[in-house]
Amino acid sequence: MNNRDQMLIGIPASPGIAIGRAYIFNRRFDTVHQWHISADEIEKEIARFKKAVAEALEDLTVLQKRIAVDIDEEAAQIFRSHQAVIEDPEVIDVTIVRIRREHKNAESIFDDVMQGWISNYSAIQNPFFRERIADFEDIQYRVLAKLTGEAQLPIGNADQPVIIVAHNLSPSDTAEIDRKSVCGFITDVGGQTSHTAIVARGLGVPAIVGIEQATQRISDGMMVILDGNAGMIYLDPDAQTIKKHEDTKVYLSELEHKLLELHDLPAITKDGRGIELSANIELPEEVDDVLHHGADGIGLYRTEFLYLLHHGLPSEEEQFQAYRFIAESVAPKSVIVRTLDLGSDKMPANVSHEPNPALGLRGIRFCLNRPEMFKVQLRAILRASMAGNLRIMFPMISGLKELRHAKALFEESQQDLIREGIPFDRSVSVGMMIEVPSAALMAHDLAREVDFFSIGTNDLIQYTIAVDRGNANVASLYDPCHPAILRFIASIIEAGHKNDIWVGVCGAMAAHPTAACILLGLGLDELSMSPIDIPEIKRIIRSTNYVDLQAIAQHVLTLPTSDEITRYMKAHLPTAGKDLL
Repeated sequence: MNNRDQMLIGIPASPGIAIGRAYIFNRRFDTVHQWHISADEIEKEIARFKKAVAEALEDLTVLQKRIAVDIDEEAAQIFRSHQAVIEDPEVIDVTIVRIRREHKNAESIFDDVMQGWISNYSAIQNPFFRERIADFEDIQYRVLAKLTGEAQLPIGNADQPVIIVAHNLSPSDTAEIDRKSVCGFITDVGGQTSHTAIVARGLGVPAIVGIEQATQRISDGMMVILDGNAGMIYLDPDAQTIKKHEDTKVYLSELEHKLLELHDLPAITKDGRGIELSANIELPEEVDDVLHHGADGIGLYRTEFLYLLHHGLPSEEEQFQAYRFIAESVAPKSVIVRTLDLGSDKMPANVSHEPNPALGLRGIRFCLNRPEMFKVQLRAILRASMAGNLRIMFPMISGLKELRHAKALFEESQQDLIREGIPFDRSVSVGMMIEVPSAALMAHDLAREVDFFSIGTNDLIQYTIAVDRGNANVASLYDPCHPAILRFIASIIEAGHKNDIWVGVCGAMAAHPTAACILLGLGLDELSMSPIDIPEIKRIIRSTNYVDLQAIAQHVLTLPTSDEITRYMKAHLPTAGKDLL
């Protein structure tokens, strides 16, 4: 099929290939009627609202228990955020107050309250916030369905497997899918880190999200091919295209089985050089993915979600419980907890936005500007260190002054816990991320003050090449194999090793096959990536010789352009690994 008009491109949320008829799913109330209620009817209306909330909450509790059995406990934890929304006084109490004040029916007031929340989250240019919209929409629908008696039946019960097409699918919509009737789903909105994507991966349902016009371009009953690996959707494909993807589906199934056979094998080259393969996560629910794909540990646990999903600042106890869960789940494997990297595109709603956030109060600067808030997190991490092998890492360090200030607050937190008699692991390793050129140039000095480096290549590339990775006009300049980036990384590794600390990479570059081979050759000690990428990178490592990669990497450092580097890699990568690029 050569007609590009018959293809849609979106964000791959759950891997796999699905072939089937489209089923347009619309779980939205287009109109919520409004009417006046008298003073005598107000308490009765409030009671009706409370009853609807209680019934919706009970439904969520039942669903959570079912998901814990059908998928796993981690996936079931997702619905606690739904319960938090439905029990939030800012939702429930505000609705009740407005019913009393405005003398309007419960469904119209509640709908307006929820629309306000959804609008506020939609206005924030931040994927963490935008992906929570589905949670609010799900609660909005569930309570309105109870109030109006117009609930839609769960997805499924089709005569043949269908591909669900919707504007959005809440996690509960996704969890209620009849796996025998639904072979995939497509949505207009969403992202890879949304709760819906997590549940979809747990169910093993291929999914593509973030296609703005999917519900307009795809009609009910249309034959569709969904490639959840590439993020491609084929509309009304011909027989040849269907056969091609059926064959690919069989191949991918066989390949996945072969890759998972590496689960318990070490990431070690044919000539004996070992490297640690870790996983990047941002939600506790992702722990199952980490273990399933054979990671050696968690190399980057992003803690921002605790703040971004919270209406206020999370308490020390809430953070402690989250960190302890992660530590216990992967013990005795290590977990590197990155302290708050708020700022730039990840900013809580109660913090004002800056005119140039990428160069503003973000990362460690944000935390050092709020020492008491920072110490709450540090205390929580230290307390959780008793449950497993936790390490701590500071983001966006630009020089020694920031690093020493962060370490001083860390030491203060330790002393506070000692005075209070609260146990913690006193040997917790402390590391830092290298994400800005100043830190890369100061690597020898910084290495004397920490236990490890983790290179955040996403930001290092952005700041070194001066390119906004989210700007389509300059996206082509965002290049992990840019000579300046590779030379920076080589110098950072050298500085770390001369000072007897290990060096890892936790940016997307770690999962880029060509770049990973170069990083291996430069002597990197650890690669951390999305869990799903680990088996392929492990296969690359086990199919090559370290001595060959060393020679390749040293020559690459002499090349002046990324095009020359790419051509050289294709020509000189050992045959055993060349088919993987």
